[in-house]
Amino acid sequence: MLFVVALMAIGYYFFVKPSEFEVNLKAKTIPGDLIGTIRIWNRSLDSARIVQVDSFNSLKQTIILGDRNYKYDWNFVTVNDSLTEVNIQITQPGRMLLNKLLIPFTNQDIEKDAKDIVSGFYEILKEHLRITRVELIGEVELDSSFCVCRSLETSQIEKANGMMKDYPLLTSFIANFNLKTAGPPIVKIGTWRHNLGELKFDFCFPIIEQDSLPVIDSLFYRKFKKKKVLKAEYYGNYITSDRAWYALLYYAEKNGYKVDSFPIEYFHNNPNLGMRESEWKAEVFLPLKDEHNE
Repeated sequence: MLFVVALMAIGYYFFVKPSEFEVNLKAKTIPGDLIGTIRIWNRSLDSARIVQVDSFNSLKQTIILGDRNYKYDWNFVTVNDSLTEVNIQITQPGRMLLNKLLIPFTNQDIEKDAKDIVSGFYEILKEHLRITRVELIGEVELDSSFCVCRSLETSQIEKANGMMKDYPLLTSFIANFNLKTAGPPIVKIGTWRHNLGELKFDFCFPIIEQDSLPVIDSLFYRKFKKKKVLKAEYYGNYITSDRAWYALLYYAEKNGYKVDSFPIEYFHNNPNLGMRESEWKAEVFLPLKDEHNE
């Protein structure tokens, strides 16, 4: 009987177990924020690509180091709103059986590379969490506003760069036609493809509505109605303000709220004025349907 069990264990290890090596860690954030951080970190690597994102449960990534090609399969399990368990299954195509044979007895490249790769990511994650903070406020009513806007389409991590690029256009338009501003810049997300990390959004400046308004082809006017929302306050680099989106979605699901549309962001600081990133503030709102389950 013991021999059969041992034979089954050996068979599983060599022919069923999906990876040669795995890493486990705990992160003091939620899966969406981890996925966003991996996307930013992935861009800093010389030869890496995110192959697939499966909702908030997993992410598949390929990494090439010299002549070594690896597949990293990240899996996320939410413990609570401030802790996620992360399991990383690592394989090296073409060496799976050889690695499985040698790893129990020798230190292989897949192990040494994994230590360097995961440690590098974890340092970036710690720095991200050090300079960002999300405070959940809860259900509030968002006032109506009238805005001049420009539509943009970017990757999720390029949203802030898109805003910075069009900031002079909007501010110049307002100044040239003597329009009166009525609040901080707004981003209204129209389409959010989380799995692909893609966005379509309107970048807007609230202004005082008046009878006669100038018209140019590249801009348009939009009125936001008063709306019941969930609110969070985000502090940190605006590149990662979507961390608050994930926090709000988690809060909504946990508390039975029905979400009506994608997030709205109000940006209260100009990054060009030299403030520390940790002091940049954005109010982030998640629109709700008129009713929710108590």
